[in-house]
Parts: sequence; structure tokens; C-alpha cells
Amino acid sequence: MKELLCNDKIYVRFIALYSAGLILCVIAWLVGYYFLPEGVLRGGSVTARLAGEEVARNLTHEFGKIAILNLISGSLIILANMNLRINGYPLGYLIPLLWFTHYGLLLGTNSFSIAMPERMFLSFAVFTRSGLYEMAAYALVAVTTYTFPRYEIKRIFVTNPEKIDSKNRPLMKMEQKIGVILAVCILFLANLREVYMLKL
Repeated sequence: MKELLCNDKIYVRFIALYSAGLILCVIAWLVGYYFLPEGVLRGGSVTARLAGEEVARNLTHEFGKIAILNLISGSLIILANMNLRINGYPLGYLIPLLWFTHYGLLLGTNSFSIAMPERMFLSFAVFTRSGLYEMAAYALVAVTTYTFPRYEIKRIFVTNPEKIDSKNRPLMKMEQKIGVILAVCILFLANLREVYMLKL
């Protein structure tokens, strides 16, 4: 798995991370659907509390609110990638995987701030929602900025963090810059889709 997640090619890293995230999402979705009460996680996250449970009257304002919250979330991935690599994996990889899991739980328990009419069982209809596209944007940010860490723990719980020589941290390549720009575009399109669904 490490050969895929830390591959030299961005698209290989992206497919590997996104696939791993989808697997976690499906598992969490099933757990939420079968074992957790409906709505149990509603309003439990910081972003959900900031977004609120009411749609802004002006949809431009609603889009701006969603986009800003998601951009802040995406910046957390970059900050994590800039600071630490553990056992060869950038810390920023962990964040999208956690969010994939959280999204699966939200689907399974119908814990969205603005709830669906009923719980959704496993269905490809999930691809008509914005969530998995937002996850795709976050995964793309993670794999395009994975060369940034300043510190490394070579063996977790065994070795202490070591500073990585700046000479061993390559400058951001053009393909990485394009990847970040593409991730932001995907994120904004997903946000537009979310606003459109809220309008219905």
C-alpha cells in the first residue's frame, strides 16, 4: 500500500488514497445505518455548528459560507503535511481518511445539519450529493502537498521526530501546483452542487 500512497505519480497516490477513503466510508456507512440511532451525530462537528441548521436566504452567501469552511478544512491538510511525516506517510493523509469515515457515519445515521427525508442505505445515489466530491478535493490536496514535511518520525512510538534537511524537501513542482488548483475547483463545484440541493 505504501508503494501506491507514496508513489512518484500524483494520480496513483490520489487513486490509492481516495479508494482507501471510500472503503472506510462504506464501512462507517454500514455501521451508522445498522448500529447507531438516527441523527446521533447531528451538529457534533465544528464545521456543522459553524454552518448552522438554516440555509441563508441569499444563496450566494450560503455558497460563500460553505466554501470558506471547506477551504479552512483543506488548509488543515496542508498544515499537517508541512509539519510531519510518520513511517514514511505524511500526516495530512490521515485527515481525509478521518473525514471519509465521518461522512460515512453521517450518511448511515442521517446526521446532516439539514437532514434527508430518511436514512440512505448503500446506493450509488450518494454520487448525486456533494460529499464524495469534497472528499476527492481533500484527497487531491493531500497527495499534491505530501512532499512538504519539516519533521519525520521514522518509527512511531520508537524514534523521536527528526528535522528534515531543507535540501531533501523538493520545491513544489508544476504538477503539484496544478493539482492544488484542480482540488480548489473541484471543491467549489461540489459546494455549488450542495447549494443547488439546498435550494430544491
